[in-house]
Amino acid sequence: MSDVTGRWALLGGTFDPIHIGHLRIAAHLRDLGFDKVLLIPNRIPPHRPQPQADGEQRLQMLTLACVPLDGVEPCAVELQRDDYSYSAITVAALNEQYPDVRFTWVMGQDAWQGFEHWHLPLELLQQANLLVVSRPGLQNTSHWQEQQLELRQTDIRGLLQSDAGAICLHPLPELDISASYLRRAIKQGDNVTFLVPDAVLEYLNQHQLYR
Repeated sequence: MSDVTGRWALLGGTFDPIHIGHLRIAAHLRDLGFDKVLLIPNRIPPHRPQPQADGEQRLQMLTLACVPLDGVEPCAVELQRDDYSYSAITVAALNEQYPDVRFTWVMGQDAWQGFEHWHLPLELLQQANLLVVSRPGLQNTSHWQEQQLELRQTDIRGLLQSDAGAICLHPLPELDISASYLRRAIKQGDNVTFLVPDAVLEYLNQHQLYR
């Protein structure tokens, strides 16, 4: 086994726009022991509508939001690819770029419920660990998920020690906020102060996004 120089968490999404819920998760991941957290905006999300803001705008907002956060950075790897933003392809590209880093893909409970239908889910697990941001008492797991959990489930300490293939269901503090709520609120002219970083709010106002 090669020397490991870092353990990085990967948090993908449209980030349309980035909000404090995303940043709280990123900060908590750093507290758990990850050396770095990459926030990866989709170019063409496979499981949701195309973002309203373009890739460059979303990357700019991510860059502004990450400035005060140590070890949290935007990553444009999916924006540089014309195809659908499949996580397995993204992780393969990052493994090639950073061969001595071990990656953990972070997803919400809703994404985990449909994970077996993702593009090459087992190939993703061959290349990275999986951290599911779950609520206590996760229910409605499929037979496939139960099989994978039986083979792979561990706690956060085991996940951080694993090179790839481990799955951890870990409750993280959730905020009742979503990007779709923010877009509606901005369009209606509602005040979204404190829901996005100040620098992002200034960018939204300057570019009149989501109006």
